Amino acid sequence: MTYRTLGGTIVEWNDVAPFVFSLTQDVGPRNRTESETITIDLTKLRHGFTDDFLESLKDHLIERSNQVRINTILTTAAELKGLFGEIIDQKLFEKKISVIDEGFLLCLASEQTKFRARWLSALKRTFSIAPQSPLFSKKLLESDFPTHEDKRTEQGRRINNILSKALTRAAVAHILDLCDVAYADGSMDIGHYSYVHLAFAVFVRPNSYRQIRLCDLRATTTGQYFIDIVTAKTGEKYPSTTSFRINETLGVLLTKQRQYVIETYGPMVAKGEVSKLALFPARRLIETEGEIRWQSEYANLHQGMHSDSRAFICAYPNAIKRHLEGERHTLNSNALRHTVGTLLAQTGASEKTLQAVLKHATPLVCRAYVDIAFHGLMEEISEAMLPAFSEHLPALVNFRSKSDLTPPEKEIFSQDPDSGNLELTGECGKRIACENAPIVCYGCVRFLPCWDADHSINLRLAEKEIDDMSRRGKPFEHMVDRARSAKNKILLVMYAAERYRQAHEAGAKS
Repeated sequence: MTYRTLGGTIVEWNDVAPFVFSLTQDVGPRNRTESETITIDLTKLRHGFTDDFLESLKDHLIERSNQVRINTILTTAAELKGLFGEIIDQKLFEKKISVIDEGFLLCLASEQTKFRARWLSALKRTFSIAPQSPLFSKKLLESDFPTHEDKRTEQGRRINNILSKALTRAAVAHILDLCDVAYADGSMDIGHYSYVHLAFAVFVRPNSYRQIRLCDLRATTTGQYFIDIVTAKTGEKYPSTTSFRINETLGVLLTKQRQYVIETYGPMVAKGEVSKLALFPARRLIETEGEIRWQSEYANLHQGMHSDSRAFICAYPNAIKRHLEGERHTLNSNALRHTVGTLLAQTGASEKTLQAVLKHATPLVCRAYVDIAFHGLMEEISEAMLPAFSEHLPALVNFRSKSDLTPPEKEIFSQDPDSGNLELTGECGKRIACENAPIVCYGCVRFLPCWDADHSINLRLAEKEIDDMSRRGKPFEHMVDRARSAKNKILLVMYAAERYRQAHEAGAKS
């Protein structure tokens, strides 16, 4: 047995089980003192925390006996054990925690609703009592510790809002998978399907999607596609538009939607006004005196356009949600904008660049994204924390260029199936690229894709796999699902690359 005396407290433990220890104090008035003993067992925490960390925690609790009664120590220990135990049960981290740092606290903040308020308060209080303890990283501040209360500043509330709503790349891919299945079996039409893909490629407000007309979709003679979108909060009489370049796959999909709109709604407008039809028109029709009209008078006067954002949301985002029934992921403009805002900030985009891409009125609104990026939340986060981090932030794409120097063993090449030419499409974030590259790379958080590469090479491979496996029937359905998921992850990187290119160009001009 090992004994230690600290003031009026006797500490005892067995070296065979060092994280089970007892503290004994004399309590009560001098003429009626009695001995009181408590026992603290930290053994179960070894599943998620290093022995060095637990040794520091043990030392902290023992040293507290100089300032407070042992019953208070017992309460604190129970609260910290509750918090740390739940972290282990939730599998928040892959590796054992050796220190509480910014990354740890960010993950804790993103999952804070799963933890009792008193547990979080106990951790914050422990730091305020002993900020120099080896338990904590040297760079921490008391304000870094999450609580169930709102952050003290408006900026803090913005950051919290972003953390809670931004989607992971895996979540987005899963949503697209579900929509692919629904579109294939006929339960989702081309209008909803094309809107979903545009929403994940161009992150604008519902009012902006509402105002897109057929003439706003353009294709060049070189096969490039562009779509003009009203992005500023201006009136329809004097709209302010931005031209977004989109990839060929999305361009072809939107072209199909345009053709569907022409065939379905074209007869309802004057010949010279067909190009003014809404790309995502109102869907409720009525027949009066043998004539098909839109139910909304506004839609009749404005070539099928919805009257306002609320009407558009009901017809498209909310209608699509039924295909996600039972899923915890949501499809709304705020989540999508938070996703791309955080993504671009992580790639180094400035507030002004973010303002140019997201079309905010002032760069101040974009400050929250930059704060997240520069708070050390990616660069300093350990691999052990990545799973939990990516659960509440996008699986962020840290782009590189084909012209950047890359160690040969980390280069990821893709072969064009038509020409046989090799294209440098990215860099592996590990020490060496794995043998399953490049298709599986698109779902990996360590993949560093080239924003200026032709990722459609791999998209065509995934689509070919879908076609081949689909022809083989039911026994190969799982192969179809796998290929479909790969296709959507590639598409997401392509969408993000296009927006990064836009940010890059905007930054170069600013």
